[in-house]
Amino acid sequence: MKSYKSKISLCVLVILVLFSCSTKKNTLVRRSFHELTSYYNYYFNAYESYKRSLRRVDETYKYNYTFPLPVLLLGNSDVNGMVGGDMDRAIKKSTDLITKHSITVKPARKAGATTLKEKEFYSQTEYVKWVREAWLLIGISRTWKGSYDEATQTFEYITLQYPNTTIFFEAQLWLARISIINGDYLNAEDKLKSIESNRKRPKTNEFKYLLSSTWAFFYAKQTKYDEAIPYIKKTLDLSSFKSERLRLTYLLAQLSVKAEKNDDASLYFAKVIKMNPSYEMAFNAKIGLASVIKGAGNERDMKKLLIKLSKDEKNKEYLDQIYYTLGNIEKSEGNIEKAIEYFKLSASKSSGNNHQKGLTYLTLADYYFAKPNYTQSQAYYDSALTSLDNTFPDYQKLETKTHYLTKLVESLNTVNREDSLQRVAKMSITDRNALIAGIINKIRVEEEKKIAQENEDRQRSALYQQNMQYRQNETQSGKWYFYNQAQLSFGQSEFQMKWGKRKLEDNWRRKNKRVTTIEMGTTNQQNTADSSKTPQKVLSNKSIEYYLQDLPTNDSLIRISNERIVDAMFKIGEVYQNDLKDYSETVKAFEKFAQRFPDNPYTLKAYYNLYQVSLFTNNAVNAQKYKDIIVSRFPLSTYALMLTNPNYLKELSEKQNEENKFYQAVYDSYQKGDFLNAIAQADQGLSKYKGSKLESKFNLLKSLSIGKTSDLHSFRTSLNEIVEKYPKTDVSEAATNILEYIRKQELRLASTQTKDTVKNVETVKTEDVKLAVTYKKPKGEHLFIAVVPKKSNLNQLKFNLVSFNVDAFINIDLSVNNQPLNEFFDLIRVEKFKDSKQAMEYYQAIISKEGLFNPLKPDDYSLFIISSENYTLFLMDKSLVDYLKFFNSTYK
Repeated sequence: MKSYKSKISLCVLVILVLFSCSTKKNTLVRRSFHELTSYYNYYFNAYESYKRSLRRVDETYKYNYTFPLPVLLLGNSDVNGMVGGDMDRAIKKSTDLITKHSITVKPARKAGATTLKEKEFYSQTEYVKWVREAWLLIGISRTWKGSYDEATQTFEYITLQYPNTTIFFEAQLWLARISIINGDYLNAEDKLKSIESNRKRPKTNEFKYLLSSTWAFFYAKQTKYDEAIPYIKKTLDLSSFKSERLRLTYLLAQLSVKAEKNDDASLYFAKVIKMNPSYEMAFNAKIGLASVIKGAGNERDMKKLLIKLSKDEKNKEYLDQIYYTLGNIEKSEGNIEKAIEYFKLSASKSSGNNHQKGLTYLTLADYYFAKPNYTQSQAYYDSALTSLDNTFPDYQKLETKTHYLTKLVESLNTVNREDSLQRVAKMSITDRNALIAGIINKIRVEEEKKIAQENEDRQRSALYQQNMQYRQNETQSGKWYFYNQAQLSFGQSEFQMKWGKRKLEDNWRRKNKRVTTIEMGTTNQQNTADSSKTPQKVLSNKSIEYYLQDLPTNDSLIRISNERIVDAMFKIGEVYQNDLKDYSETVKAFEKFAQRFPDNPYTLKAYYNLYQVSLFTNNAVNAQKYKDIIVSRFPLSTYALMLTNPNYLKELSEKQNEENKFYQAVYDSYQKGDFLNAIAQADQGLSKYKGSKLESKFNLLKSLSIGKTSDLHSFRTSLNEIVEKYPKTDVSEAATNILEYIRKQELRLASTQTKDTVKNVETVKTEDVKLAVTYKKPKGEHLFIAVVPKKSNLNQLKFNLVSFNVDAFINIDLSVNNQPLNEFFDLIRVEKFKDSKQAMEYYQAIISKEGLFNPLKPDDYSLFIISSENYTLFLMDKSLVDYLKFFNSTYK
């Protein structure tokens, strides 16, 4: 009976719950139902997905122990990819929760006065706790997966909807974290200080952990590690995650090393080892511990430990770090040569850890740079730059330094190469041939060794084939191959017989992996070469001609070689002076240059650079010496005038101001349309300020004025002179643009047969330009001319005209020929007609015949007739504009 009644009671309760939930009223039963189902059906699963993604990060993320470990793994692109799928599921579940279980309707108020607690309850905008938590989880998940804009919108929504709640403050912290990731440190700091100053903030350990870790993240991202350390320690105390405690403890050890607090560092490294970390972290902690322990006995013990570690097969991939640490220990003890040996071993053993390889190369580069041995240091800096990425601290400085050293080494190599070639070129033929014979003999010996190795490989391969045949006849045991040690040993021996000892890596079959790259590069160069050029004979490196081809054996080649040496030697001095700031090497470089090339135009500049370096290094004696050389040997130079006349720069400035005013006056005349006066003033300026910076501009104004007052031929000639006289300048570029404009107008005129069009085009640019030649009244024999663009199929066009002549003008003895007009057009001429009337009949017949000049379009070519007398003038002037104007006014 009791069981029956309990069942009835349960049914009634379910009915009441369902009834309550079917209505939209905010009741206790309805709230309880949504709280329960939203958590177990949605939030629990969403949060599990979220935690699963973070566990995956802990298990799979690879730390770079070369640099300080991150406080938080937020904002890392690798992490974004790891968590994407699970975070998306968490977002999906949370979104479904909000859609199905949100209650925003206000509940019915009780009669009578309400308490403060009741007022807070009625003022809520959301009555299901897990809906609020779902919004927060959505924002956090979006942050972890790198969707920062969407996450920001979510957190801002939370701060507006749920003010002064726990999730309000948590949302503020996450907004601060996003600002830190985006580099907006001012905004992040404002948010963090605002939270700290708010007395209503939560006082739970969980919130304290979030706040301290965000402050630590804030300072660490800016590499302000001194300010970050207190917050890292506080976060470490509050954290409940082992992986995070390990990471932060290791980070504190690294920061202690940076601050040269070796005792603290050794304590933290030892603590990491005791916390049972992953093998990789434990190994790096041991390496770190070895690097900070001081004292002869301790260092001796650590060296023994490291050498022991290097012999362990498990540490094969960490050999670069072991040898690097050994190098640092030897360096600290003053054993530099032994340290360099270990550093080179570290570089050679490095396989997958590019950061460690880059760090080793950088250490070697710094060593050789300090010696200084710039050639070797450049090679190591270049390797370091290749191995490291732009996340490396001071990467920009490393890139700049490498660039400077590369310039220096390229110039040094140029000088050495050209000197060697000149030295060999000066040898007697007997000595030179003997030197080349020695080189060729060495190449032959190397080739013989290579052939012998190939024969050995073939024998090994044959033996391998025999063994394979033998194995096929053997009875196989039932034990699986990888559990059969005898089979494994046999397989290893078999592999070595065929291939020799090979490193486990990509492309292991290739002995020389560089060959493929080089061959591909050569092929590409050959493919991109101009196919129109005559292929050159490829010389064998065992022929004497191969070594003679680059030798400067005549005066012309020696001059070219010396020019290369001059440029390279002067550049060497400039790199030492301006880029590397090595003033002792600067003095050596420029003095060597001045001694070798005393009459070179660069020599004056070299002496002035030596004078400047002497002043900068406070060497008054040398400064006076170089000043005397400049004044005595180059008395009229700008440098000599500067050194002897204290007011020279002031006077020069006044002169430049005067020149600028004069130029402005010429320009004003041009602007006012007083072109003749502008030409006269420009000539005066060219005479008065010859060789100045404004000389080219005076010439341009003069040319433009000529274009307004003279014929097109003169205008074009003056522009061409500017282009030739001032190459690679703004003035030359302007003149080139005008010439190009004129060419385009001629092209338009050449494709136009109406008088109005000619007039319109002329008014665009040449309205005031006179004809360069005066064409005579046409009489006597005439020619028909077709002006076609360069690269037209002249043979096809001439064939079309010949066919037309046979069909329509068989009674006239006509010939068809062609000749170039200028760099843009070719002429096809049909000759000769007895007079203008007969030529005009031919012209009319031609323009009436469609398709005669296919595939050219009508706008691409121009047709006209011309007398033999005027044709001679036309070829002298070569102005299509001028003749077409004459043609349209005379014949039409």
